[in-house]
Amino acid sequence: MKTRATLLAVLGAAIALCPQTAAQSNSVPISSAAASINVFNYLGGKISREKGPWILGEVLFFSAGRLVSESSWRAAVRGTHGALYTNADIEADIERLMALKKFVQVDADLYEISGAPIPHEFEGVAVSTSQIRLVFTVTEKVVSESTTKPRAKAPPAAVSGVVLTPTAYRGAGRYTTPGLGLDINAAYYIGRLYGKNDFALTPRKTNYIDRLGVWLLTADGKMQLQSETALRPAVAGGVQATALLRDSPQPAIDANSTLTVKASNSNAQILTDAYLVASKQFGPVRASAGVMQGTIGNLAANLSEFLTPEAIKFYRNDASGTTVTSHTVPFASFLALPKPEYPLGIEIMKFNGAALNPWLVNIKMGYFLRLNFDVAYLKYQGGYDILGVIQFRYNFFPQH
Repeated sequence: MKTRATLLAVLGAAIALCPQTAAQSNSVPISSAAASINVFNYLGGKISREKGPWILGEVLFFSAGRLVSESSWRAAVRGTHGALYTNADIEADIERLMALKKFVQVDADLYEISGAPIPHEFEGVAVSTSQIRLVFTVTEKVVSESTTKPRAKAPPAAVSGVVLTPTAYRGAGRYTTPGLGLDINAAYYIGRLYGKNDFALTPRKTNYIDRLGVWLLTADGKMQLQSETALRPAVAGGVQATALLRDSPQPAIDANSTLTVKASNSNAQILTDAYLVASKQFGPVRASAGVMQGTIGNLAANLSEFLTPEAIKFYRNDASGTTVTSHTVPFASFLALPKPEYPLGIEIMKFNGAALNPWLVNIKMGYFLRLNFDVAYLKYQGGYDILGVIQFRYNFFPQH
């Protein structure tokens, strides 16, 4: 079609005059550097929409003085080339375009396409002997910076560990392939919320709101050896080094069974271990099981004065020099992320071979409190303690 070829030539000239603008958009500039060229003059003779029907030749869109090619806009227009079209059809198209909620206003105009006669079968029906060009002029909504700027989201909690025990995952769950990971973990056992014992010589059988003040600063380096699939678990091996520090010395027991507080070498210790762990996700829950080997087994004796050698000697009347130590600590954990910033989990540590058979259960329950405050349950032969805990884990590598 001669007019269409002329129109395309004009648009090509406009693109050549404004190469930078055209490269940045899928629309063709009508003004700016080609301001002296009015493309609307090449659309054909404008006709009224009051009478119809017409034979549709093509559909064009203009926005902000530009010829725009946008597939989602064109899909909202029912008409196709050669269709018999009425003013009611055009109004329906306008309604569908407005339903996209992208425009403030949509206008439609009709132009005759010179040199494009209608098919013979429509000569007695259509009001025009030429096909028509349906041109929509749209005014797009202005999107403010506040609506386009992505909303800041809290970073997801680390799935590489729960409280004290590791998992076979790295980072925040995005790094599911084998590789290296390094976590920095800080846990602070504030004190005993409530405790009970049945030792024969203890002056009190129940204890509550007692200061503990134990810091555990851990560097955890791991290598994920096997990634997780639908059937097999992820597997990782690693090493941990933990600095155990006290901001309040652990109470000691004297021969008269009275409590005294004194500074001692045990206020600072280094606990180490090597571990092997396997993890598998079941729906929203990540389950892990593994074993630690090393001096991490000495941890339990530092979380309650009833597990110290002095307590065993005087409270249990055992002068054999028994100590609560272990070199093998099997563990298991379950971790879920009901919200990215609030993990929910539980881990169980069993100190194999240690006197009084201690178990440590750490429960991440900050999700319910909307606080970074957790609870630990220390069970041993003869009693238990419920402890308050604050814990932070940071994935140094890989970062997230």
